[in-house]
Amino acid sequence: MSYDLFLGCVIPARLPFLEASSRKVFEKLDIKLNDVDGFSCCPDPTGIELIDHKTWLALGARNLSLSNDNGGIISFCSGCVETLKGVNHFIRKDPDVKDEVNKVLKKVGKKYDGNTEVKHFAQVLYENLDKVRENVVHPLNGFKVAVHYGCHYLRPSEIINWDDPFNPVTIDEIVKAIGADSIEYELKMECCGNPLDKSDKEISLQMIDNKFKSIQESGANCITLVCPACFQQFDFNQRELSKGKENGYNFPVFYLSELIALAFGFKPEELGLNFHRVRATKLLEGF
Repeated sequence: MSYDLFLGCVIPARLPFLEASSRKVFEKLDIKLNDVDGFSCCPDPTGIELIDHKTWLALGARNLSLSNDNGGIISFCSGCVETLKGVNHFIRKDPDVKDEVNKVLKKVGKKYDGNTEVKHFAQVLYENLDKVRENVVHPLNGFKVAVHYGCHYLRPSEIINWDDPFNPVTIDEIVKAIGADSIEYELKMECCGNPLDKSDKEISLQMIDNKFKSIQESGANCITLVCPACFQQFDFNQRELSKGKENGYNFPVFYLSELIALAFGFKPEELGLNFHRVRATKLLEGF
């Protein structure tokens, strides 16, 4: 089993340790990830698409055209998955869109037929849940995990087209498979606020503050997620929200791949957990 790996921009530029843990997990599962020369920005589904839809389609289709059809494309980023799946959706739905995109691609010697499949890394993990269970050597007993699905992982549902956008279970099931507890909380399905960070910092912080309060009330002791933008919102802004407060937040934030890698027996120092702003010192005792 193999996939062409689409890394996107944020993980290699700002969060390379998330790539490290993800690669280790897939290597352990014997799922090959092929590095493809020439992949660019997806482009961002909350930026370029809103400014110029045709440019967004052309850039996304160029990326899709580079896939070697080794099971399709896999990405560690929810935003990238939404863009690439979205481009497929519009091209497959309307032959005129496909023709228009290919007129643009022809200028750079490319052509896209709309056949490259795109999957989120969590989807592939869920599809191989038995293999995940088989590789657990250090069950995450004591990890009370608040799962944050995020927006792009589930929506728009007609484009993403997997899991229930209102009552998702996939990440929760993966968390349970590695021996941790998935803790329900009231604002589980709310946006973290990251997309608003550049336009209205105050509202963005209020949204993530609301999430933290809800998680705090649930009794969870850590957070897991599957989107680099969400990771930055939870990990980077947690200290800012806690400044000047007697009882601030102190929730370790784990990418799903990091939790799985720990359960697979990898050491925290192998995964770059020291680069997290909120340290998981107590939870990692014994690893």
